[in-house]
Amino acid sequence: MKLLSTMSISLCLIAANANAKSDINFYDYSIGVSYQSLTASDYRTATDGPLIEGGNAHAIGLYYKGEPLPYIQFATGLDYMYMDDNAPFVQTVKNEFTGQVSNKESSISGFGMYAEAGLKFSPASLDRLSFGILGGYRYNNIERSVFRCDSCESQELNDFESSMYAKGFIEYQLTQDVHIQLNYSNYFADNGFNNGLGIHISVFGF
Repeated sequence: MKLLSTMSISLCLIAANANAKSDINFYDYSIGVSYQSLTASDYRTATDGPLIEGGNAHAIGLYYKGEPLPYIQFATGLDYMYMDDNAPFVQTVKNEFTGQVSNKESSISGFGMYAEAGLKFSPASLDRLSFGILGGYRYNNIERSVFRCDSCESQELNDFESSMYAKGFIEYQLTQDVHIQLNYSNYFADNGFNNGLGIHISVFGF
């Protein structure tokens, strides 16, 4: 029910703005925020380490997007990632302020950077709506550790690969500054991310 309500509101906003293209300044460059839900394949904590079952991950960050030509789009971004740890290790920790002793499980987190470019199509019959396909490269830097514990064990996930990817997207310009892009990415890595579903929201254009 909540999803249907959200979709209905979105459609109403699109319909309300559909005939006002002449009143909107279309920018060639913008900055915004992004979120991506990712799935990961199995990976190892080291080249000869134990195999750990892959899981779901979440990435949230900032990006910069440019359209130097009507049919060209590129973007670059930086995000923070958090991934499910399906086989966490447990470590006993002591709170340095209260002295309380407890067991904490490891989690997987880190940062990612990406750059992408490709073709964008904006049919004249579809006001403010565009779609396209991009190719890019994503660099991943993540580790497996106990959150907020400086002296606990940590494991660099060196076998979790950075990789090339292909992304398809559909984009709508809602207001003068707000562009909303929905996208699907397919990653070309044996030990890394498999695919991702994301949203980019531009919040400032220039």
